[in-house]
Amino acid sequence: MDHPAFADAGGNPGIEIWTIDKFEPVAIDEKLYGKFYNGDSYIVLKTTGQSNSTLNHDAHFWLGSKTTQDKKGSAAIWTVTLDDMLGGKAVHHREVQGHESSQFLGYFKPAIRYLEGGNESGFTEVETNAGAEKRLLKLSGCDNMRIEEVEADASSLTRDHCFILEVDHDIFVLMPEGAKATQRRKIISVANKLRDEEHNGRATIEIIDEFSSDEDYDLFFTALGSGSKDEIASDDSGSLYYRDDISAVYLYRVLLGDEFEVMPLSKPYKQKHLASDEVYVLDTPCSGVYIWLGSEVSADVRKSYHEISDKYFDAKNYPAWVNVTKVSEGAESSTFKQYFHNWETVATFSKGLVTESDAGYFSEDAEHSAQAAKQIGKSAAARGYMPDQGDGNLTVTRIAGDQEDVTESFASGVSVLYQSEVYVVKYQYTNDDGGEAHIIYYWVGSEASADDKQAGLELVSQIEDELDSSATVVKVPQGKEPKHFLNIFKGDQEDVTESFASGVSVLYQSEVYVVKYQYTNDDGGEAHIIYYWVGSEASADDKQAGLELVSQIEDELDSSATVVKVPQGKEPKHFLNIFK
Repeated sequence: MDHPAFADAGGNPGIEIWTIDKFEPVAIDEKLYGKFYNGDSYIVLKTTGQSNSTLNHDAHFWLGSKTTQDKKGSAAIWTVTLDDMLGGKAVHHREVQGHESSQFLGYFKPAIRYLEGGNESGFTEVETNAGAEKRLLKLSGCDNMRIEEVEADASSLTRDHCFILEVDHDIFVLMPEGAKATQRRKIISVANKLRDEEHNGRATIEIIDEFSSDEDYDLFFTALGSGSKDEIASDDSGSLYYRDDISAVYLYRVLLGDEFEVMPLSKPYKQKHLASDEVYVLDTPCSGVYIWLGSEVSADVRKSYHEISDKYFDAKNYPAWVNVTKVSEGAESSTFKQYFHNWETVATFSKGLVTESDAGYFSEDAEHSAQAAKQIGKSAAARGYMPDQGDGNLTVTRIAGDQEDVTESFASGVSVLYQSEVYVVKYQYTNDDGGEAHIIYYWVGSEASADDKQAGLELVSQIEDELDSSATVVKVPQGKEPKHFLNIFKGDQEDVTESFASGVSVLYQSEVYVVKYQYTNDDGGEAHIIYYWVGSEASADDKQAGLELVSQIEDELDSSATVVKVPQGKEPKHFLNIFK
């Protein structure tokens, strides 16, 4: 059942938020984003990607510490409805007040803020510049912060947290000596935002830290109404939950039936362990609990996955705030896949390509296809991979040190790949079913730095996420380029040959090139070098044709040219320099 509140949801990158009111989702105003009432439940949709291409969705349902059971259930159910309206590929996250995932907290800068109350008691809209009743706010967290209102009393203060005290138009920022440096930096941003949004920029901000005078501390505690500097508690005594084994990861198959049962799987965990008609629980120490749903699982099971997590928590005696993430088959996030050995994305090229029946070869000559496949199979299985003829759209990102250049028009003539750099190529084409498909090539130069290689891998992962993990990823070491990779830069052979000396420097290992280089010698006269470059997989016929062309050029130059044979991989420095 669709809902009109979700009619335009997820159509563009950004954040959208709904609260649950009388069992129904109600969109909230953007100016309230980042403020959550502890008596309510919310649905937060994060959409990423480009508006004109594939969009990815993360659907979070947030549960306040004082929310009702009805609101909890409604938030979970409407999150499933929202996902259905988005095509069923959204990643679901359950967020509990005070224990949100870092991903969720990262949406709201400088900090997420908790407010007392809820929509049933009536939202209390802040009146700008009206002055504030006495209110004490506590900042917690490290990189991603939370702001919550606590009792305005000295007993609420601790030396390991920063606090904000609002009284009328005065804002006091307390930064005890034991507070983390990240909190100290962030609390100032929070105070400035309070001043600008709720006091119309007219409140006075006073900073109280270990360098403040006793008089400044006295002013703070007088405004608070109790306590003194020496009475601040040493640390937060709140209880924490720890798993028995903080390093263990567990994978269970859920036995669907009247009774809740799970069957543990043996390590190492592999993608093939996940059957499309089953449900699995992945229990991790850092990322929380994942509920994995196979593509063939019934609609009823998919809609009630939260009941599976509740039963699992009861069986494990886990607190309700442990993070739960629902993932669907084919839309797994990189954080989920990291717990599996050699997760394969769509396809790998490990089989021997040795017959003309392979649909990846675009040749009407069966004998030629089989011969080419055998030749390629000697060096690398992926070499002959040809999903199309290389006439799709591509975007190339060059990574070199702190530079990251995106070249949209790479295929139109610029195809110089430098061996000290890393390139990530996103290639879009039309598959056999008429749909849009992608390949991500990760090209690594022979002299690329470790940092550039790592940056390239991170970019590949980012693009994978943007494409909903539907792309095929191919690593391409310099000198071992697959045919298809070469083809997407090659275009028409004649065009490449004519413009070769003016910037095109992709040399195809299955071919032979003859380069005539003209220069001015020491006597000021015209001189020539003929380079005869031979690819490692060039055929005997091509080698012979190359030699004949060298001889022809020599005759044209009256045998005055210097001839240099260049085997692939043994290029002299001058040969490389003429293409820069």
